Amino acid sequence: MKKKTIVGSIAIAAIVAVAIFTGCIEEDVQTSTKLPKIPGLTEFFNPNPNVTEQTLPYVKASGLRVCLVNYKNATDPTWDELISFLESDDTDEQPYIEDLFVCADFAEMLHNNAEESGIKALYVGVDFVVGEGHALNAFNTTDKGLVYVDCTRGFSTPITAELTDSEKREEREHDKIAYVVEGKEYGSISIDKTTSSEYWFYEDYTKKWEDLEKHIDAYNRDVEEYNKAVKAYKRDGEAYERAVGGRTYISDPEEYERLNKMYNELKARENELDTRGNELDARRERLDERQEDFGNYRWESLGVVTNVEVYW
Repeated sequence: MKKKTIVGSIAIAAIVAVAIFTGCIEEDVQTSTKLPKIPGLTEFFNPNPNVTEQTLPYVKASGLRVCLVNYKNATDPTWDELISFLESDDTDEQPYIEDLFVCADFAEMLHNNAEESGIKALYVGVDFVVGEGHALNAFNTTDKGLVYVDCTRGFSTPITAELTDSEKREEREHDKIAYVVEGKEYGSISIDKTTSSEYWFYEDYTKKWEDLEKHIDAYNRDVEEYNKAVKAYKRDGEAYERAVGGRTYISDPEEYERLNKMYNELKARENELDTRGNELDARRERLDERQEDFGNYRWESLGVVTNVEVYW
């Protein structure tokens, strides 16, 4: 996400004068990834008395300034109303394409869609210790306070934890509830896996997910060892069958003793493998339940937040 550079108050005044008649100006500007906040937003005349427009000191992929459209009848939603809107809105279905549609475009689109739907929305700019900034949205819910929402698709990296032999599941990148606190890492959780906007929820979710990853890794290793043991058992079982050669009676006592020992060892291994298999099945069932709760992937943090700017 990039901020626009504006030189001098005369330039700002000129922009306002033209904008009074044209609405949000879409001009090409030079950009920088990290700049101090540029004072003074530009608000524009709109023939609809219930609508106001303003441009922000941020630019989109095209180099044009972010333009917010605000509706006077828009109101703060409840948490459930916000989630319902996000589930029906298609902003998160847009592809992230460098130089065409990036985080500032996503945040502008979600803001304007929400306002048009009667939900008051905010535009948020975030800077990090390392790397370029990021744009997202926020909503001041009536029951859970300020809720940050990250609708940008394809910007953060999914961290997966796949169970051995699990079916390949489609990674649908939903809107995410974002967790934004200056001095802490930027977190996000898919909206279908969170019930709180509080930062402690993100920390707790992350710890539980990391614990789930460890158990999945351990399970996968044990399954690998189990499969090797099953393969060895089958190989030795085939060797036993070849040695018996279909006979039902062994006349040589020494051969009988040797084959009987092989048989007993195979039966003991078979019982052991059955026990291990049942234990693995039970572990798999528990892990499936936990993955249902936490998801098949989580989102990598974008970095430690250094600055947050909110625009109403």
